Formats: sequence, structure tokens, C-alpha cells
Amino acid sequence: MTTIITLDGGLGRTITAIPALLKYHKNHLNEEWYIMVPSWDFVFWGFPELQEKSYNPESKGSFEIFYKADKVISPEPYKIPAYYRNEISLCEAFDICINGSSNHDELPEMQLKLSFAEKRKAYEIINQAKSIYNKQKTIVLQPYGSTAILHPSGIFDDSLRSIPKNMLDYFIDNLTKNYNVIFMGAKEFHDVRTYKPDPDPNLREWFAIIDAADYFIGCDSCGQHIRKSFNKKASVVIAGTHRINVTYDGFHIIERDVPFYPDAMRISGFHSHMSSRLNESRIEFTQQEIENAYENIVKNIENIEITKHDNKLINDLKESTKMLYQ
Repeated sequence: MTTIITLDGGLGRTITAIPALLKYHKNHLNEEWYIMVPSWDFVFWGFPELQEKSYNPESKGSFEIFYKADKVISPEPYKIPAYYRNEISLCEAFDICINGSSNHDELPEMQLKLSFAEKRKAYEIINQAKSIYNKQKTIVLQPYGSTAILHPSGIFDDSLRSIPKNMLDYFIDNLTKNYNVIFMGAKEFHDVRTYKPDPDPNLREWFAIIDAADYFIGCDSCGQHIRKSFNKKASVVIAGTHRINVTYDGFHIIERDVPFYPDAMRISGFHSHMSSRLNESRIEFTQQEIENAYENIVKNIENIEITKHDNKLINDLKESTKMLYQ
């Protein structure tokens, strides 16, 4: 029997499907099966279990492979009830869709594979940033999700999956005093206070840059999934989506302590729009919340150990942060 697994959506979704696909391979060693994924087939490069099975449907010969299939699996995590109830992650939802499994104990870890050439390119770009800004540590900053738009009055994301402007300005102003900050995003969104490689690296080179950087700061977009695939620390701003669904334990999650209204992506466009209206308060960070978030970012970068609710240690951190800028 021949099975085709078709994936759609963005780069982040494709990366989060890797554990479920590796599990499928392990459980179907004697089966002929393939992966069809528009645009993102390069995600599977380097995996002996997946590389030769993955195809872009726009490439020559892909239809012939699809035509001989006996079974097609088209996973849609957003339509799993436990997902839109904010009970499971994207990785776990893909496990349900692809493997029919509600037991995720044997689900492999998030992972990506890099080539030697990609690692060398990352080293080159990080050293370019260091030569310009002359700081010891390097941070990759991905402030905008795929739905961000350029408007005459600024950059906006109605899906609430990008870092809000007041927070981003504060982060950049302070980060650039002590760190090399590499901007990951579209050229028209680039903040000139940060370093943007030119020409822009391809996405596999970005995988390597994110892996090699000392730290990552992002939003609900592909960069955080890439960073998790290398099991390294990150700070992620969450507003329009739920932390259980889209991000990871072990990350420093920045979100407001206000209610979350579940989105109905790919189920009801109207409900999704109405949820976004109710969730707008989740990006209205106060100045104090922004400063607290930044202090915790510095703590993670510098490996300063604090207890979240220990006021004395928090005050000590504030003083140490001030000293960094003197």
C-alpha cells in the first residue's frame, strides 16, 4: 500500500509535523509512503527517514507519485477539538492526525538537521554582526509574524501574533546597548538599529543562524519553532494564540495576565475575527510589564538565576540590569 501525507500551512506548522512524521516512519517501516508539502520540502533535508520521501507538489513527477497512492492523510491540527480547547500542542495535534495516537510519550523531540555549509554560513553572518557592533553575545530578533502588514502609520498585525511597537522599541533600544541584534524579517520591516544580513540568507541558513546565536527573541512565528528544534532558550511574546498550542515549556513566555479567547482558525473565519477583537487587550502591555519582560530576557541571556515571585531577587536583578547600561 502507498500512502501520501499532505501538509499545508506555514513553515512553523511544517517543522512541528516532523516528530509525528518520524513516528510514522518508525511504525511503517515496510510501507511505501511520501510527504507532499508546498514550498517547505527543504525542512526535511538531512533526515534519512524523510529526505527521500518529501516532495513539493509543484515539482515535476509529483503527480505521478500522488496518482498511485492508495491512501491520503491530510492532517489539520486546528480542527482537533483538544487543540482549539487549548489542551495540546501543534506537535501533539499532528501526532493525532498522522498517527491516530493520543499517547504522545513516544513522540520524538522537535529537531532539524543542518549541513556543514549552513553552519559555516551562520558563523560568517554572526561574525559580520560582531565586527559592526563589537558586542560579545548575539541575539536573533524575529518581531513579526506572517500576517504583519506595513501601513502608512506603522506595522500592524491584526492576528496579534507580532511584538507590539511600544514593546519592540523598548527591547531594541536596550538590547542594542549590550548585544549584537540580528533582525529576521522582511526588508521593508527592518529596524535600522539592528543588523540585517544582505543579501538575506535563505531559510535553511536562518535555521543555522538561529541555532548558533546566543539567544532568540520572537513571536508566534517560525523562528521560535526553529529555536526549539535545537533545544535552546528563547523569549516569545504570545497574544493572539495560546501558549499551550503554539509554544514550548522551557521558553520564557511573555504574555499579559488577561483572559484568552480561543481562535477558530480554519473552522470559522467570522469567529476567528471576533476572538481577535476580544484578545486585543493581550497586546496592550503596560510600561511596567514591558520592563519586567525585558529584565527576564536579560536574566535568560546572562543565565542569572531568579525566583519569579521573590521580590528581593527581582530587585537585585533590576539593579544589575541598570549597571549593565552605566
